[in-house]
Amino acid sequence: MMAEKIELLGKDVYTDIPKELTLKAFPTVSELDYVGAEDFEKTMLDIIFPQCIEEKINFHKLLEIDFQWICRGLRFLNYGPYHTVSAIICNKCGTVRGEWPVDLRTISCKPLPEKFNGDIIISKDEFIDYKKDVHLHLLTIQEALDARKDKLFKRPNGTSNTRYARICYSISSMGNIKDITPVSAKHEIETEMSAADFKILEQVVSDLTDYGLRGGGKCQCPSCKSTEAAFIALPDDRFFRPTVGDIRKGRANRSVRGDENPSGDSSKAV
Repeated sequence: MMAEKIELLGKDVYTDIPKELTLKAFPTVSELDYVGAEDFEKTMLDIIFPQCIEEKINFHKLLEIDFQWICRGLRFLNYGPYHTVSAIICNKCGTVRGEWPVDLRTISCKPLPEKFNGDIIISKDEFIDYKKDVHLHLLTIQEALDARKDKLFKRPNGTSNTRYARICYSISSMGNIKDITPVSAKHEIETEMSAADFKILEQVVSDLTDYGLRGGGKCQCPSCKSTEAAFIALPDDRFFRPTVGDIRKGRANRSVRGDENPSGDSSKAV
């Protein structure tokens, strides 16, 4: 069975997860053929990853950015890099085209800084009134899922304030408050932080945790031939539903990848 190594983005953060994982091919028929968006991450973590990753680890402890990185690697290994997206947009000529094949390798990835140890500090000097340093960590995939579902962060209209939840779940400490929980982070923000400082917190958290795969890539516009047309392709359930044309193109052009593995390095398959 074909297998390839992938180096994790957060390799220097983990204490109980290897720096590299070995990806294997999907079973001929898998739950991914039927899973919907609501159950995608759970299916990947509990069913697909244990079958398709050789190392036995707690996949729920993976950073969210590594969960997405592994999904990309499995997509490339099993189906190749080509994908038919629902739309592309060209800002140069205004063309909007649906159902268009793109190359997922054009989606860039922002790596973590060298020797990143997981601790991100927002100095109290960033704020106007708040006089405490705030320490952050990158979300694990389980924390990201918990934040999405946490009823504590429901708006009055019943919708989830996921952005606020993600901020509270990413906070490790605020001043002398160590080992802070999302609940205590929320309480500290709402009782000690001004509205202006919360706006600053939102922006700085966004800036300092913006790592991993981007949400889309570039392709050639079919009308004006500009190479700056854009598409969105998130690593979700649709990511693993290629057309037959996508698969055939990927196999026909497999030699283009050469010895490139799913993480983009030039190393041979194992």
